Amino acid sequence: MSRNLYQVRAYNIKHGYDVSQFLEAYRLMLQKAIDEIWVRIRWVERYDKRGRRRLIPIMPKDGGFKHHYLRALLLRGWQYSKHYVDSAIKQAYSILKSWRRNYIKGERSWEKPIIRKRFVRIKETLYSFRDGKIRVSIKPYKEYLEFYISRAWFLRRARGEMGELILNEKYLTVTFKFKERRTC
Repeated sequence: MSRNLYQVRAYNIKHGYDVSQFLEAYRLMLQKAIDEIWVRIRWVERYDKRGRRRLIPIMPKDGGFKHHYLRALLLRGWQYSKHYVDSAIKQAYSILKSWRRNYIKGERSWEKPIIRKRFVRIKETLYSFRDGKIRVSIKPYKEYLEFYISRAWFLRRARGEMGELILNEKYLTVTFKFKERRTC
C-alpha cells in the first residue's frame, strides 16, 4: 500500500522592516476573534470513560456566524488587507480546536487562550513570488514588503511549492510543501 504524505520545510529570512504596528493590530484582531468565539461556546454535559460527568465545549460552526457576523465585526476599523481577517478567523478556530482537544484530555484548564506573541500567517492570496522576489501586501495598492530571495541558499534545496508565510518582528518564515510518496 502506498500513501502520499505532505512534508513541510520552513526557512527564515531576516528582515529590517518595522512591522510592529501591523503585528500588534493583527494580534489584537486574532484575540478579538478568539474572544467572540469563546463567548458563543456551548458547554454540554457528557460522561467520560470513567462515568464522571464533564462539561464539553462545543464551538459555533455555522457559516452565518463565521463569515458574516465575525468577519464584519473584525473588519470594522481594520486598515490592512481584508484577507488578514479571514486568516485570523481560520487561525482563531485552529487555536480553539487545539485548546478543546487538550481540554478534553485534561491537559488544559477551562481558561480562554490568550495570544501573546506577535506574528502574522500570510496566506497565499496575500503575496506573490516572481523573479526571486516575494511581495507581501500589507495595505492593498498602498503598502508592500519586498523580500529578495533569488540568492537565498535554501532555494537550491527547496522542493515543492511555496506555501504560507509567517511574519514576525525579525524574520519572514517561508514554507515549502511537497508530497513524499511512501510505501507501507
